[in-house]
Amino acid sequence: MDILVRADTLPTTPPTMSRRHAYWICQLGGWTGYSVMRLTLYSFFQTITWKWGVSYVVFIAAGVLYTHLYRHLAKRREWTQMSLGQLAPRVVGATLTVALLLHLTMDGVGRYVLERDFYEEVQSEIGMLLASVVNMWILLMLWSLIYFGVHYFWSYRQAEVDKWKLEAQAETARLKALKLQLNPHFFFNSLNSVRALIAEDPDGAQRMVTRLARLLRSTLQADDMKTVPLEEELSTVRTYLKLEKVRFEDRLRHRIEVDDEARSHPVPFMLVQTLVENGIKHGVACCQEGGVITVRGRVVDGALHIRVTNPGTLDTEEGGTGLDNARERLRLLFGTEASLTVENTDAETVSATAVLPVRAVPESTVVQGRVSLAARD
Repeated sequence: MDILVRADTLPTTPPTMSRRHAYWICQLGGWTGYSVMRLTLYSFFQTITWKWGVSYVVFIAAGVLYTHLYRHLAKRREWTQMSLGQLAPRVVGATLTVALLLHLTMDGVGRYVLERDFYEEVQSEIGMLLASVVNMWILLMLWSLIYFGVHYFWSYRQAEVDKWKLEAQAETARLKALKLQLNPHFFFNSLNSVRALIAEDPDGAQRMVTRLARLLRSTLQADDMKTVPLEEELSTVRTYLKLEKVRFEDRLRHRIEVDDEARSHPVPFMLVQTLVENGIKHGVACCQEGGVITVRGRVVDGALHIRVTNPGTLDTEEGGTGLDNARERLRLLFGTEASLTVENTDAETVSATAVLPVRAVPESTVVQGRVSLAARD
């Protein structure tokens, strides 16, 4: 079960093709809408002929063309990477230039398509020129505000996505690093148990090596898995206890008492094994008469409770890297909802309790055949 947010499932900004489509839709829709609005207003004061329609088709085409060239210039000069202080004077200058080009285009259309000289109807040609250019400039400043505003929004969103991707990749790398610390520790301890059997019982040692090889293969198959169902984890624990039984003989006894409801819920890979190993190392191995390792699991109030008890007295430094590793993996996978505590249950017993929020187990988490493989041991 992948509790961490996967980088390939994070929301991303619209792909390049979608942006291009959105850009052209806004260009054509915006200039067409503006032209229709102006024609509608003119219709209240004069008759709109086909020449007016042609002139505004030219206006739409000119507006799209000039603003597209303006956008091309902005992209080529990387204006979107500039600060507001650097961008503002460039935008003002470019929009004034485009406004003047639009005015000259429409003035030519008025003279040669509509066959009408607008300057004959006004007392001040300069005033007419300024009014036309200023109107166009305001329109283009609005266009610039929308364009650069949308671009900065997309860039900000992409930066947030990149940030989450980096964090997710960092967490995944950290989990893999923790796992690399965990597996050698487990298998070296298991090999020590096998070594103790070689001189006394070669056939038994061969069986143990076979069992360890199966366990190693099963573990390597789970290289990309962060969690496994508790039942699968218990199979690993049983195999580990059998390996340790070779070393401790009658000094090591164990009980596994897990409710059926709890068996399907996910736990960090080798979490229970780490707690059992810790109990053997700091409990059974330190007691001359040995003791019992007990594993209990149940679901209480929407949380999975796993408790491993062992004989002995709690040492303030007990667990070391193993328990710190387990706590860190719990935090990375389940957040602050999960916890791991170690305490003296009584004067002669230590218990380690892991509490995990109950989550559904995706089918992709379970590798078919692994539980039965361990169970054969």
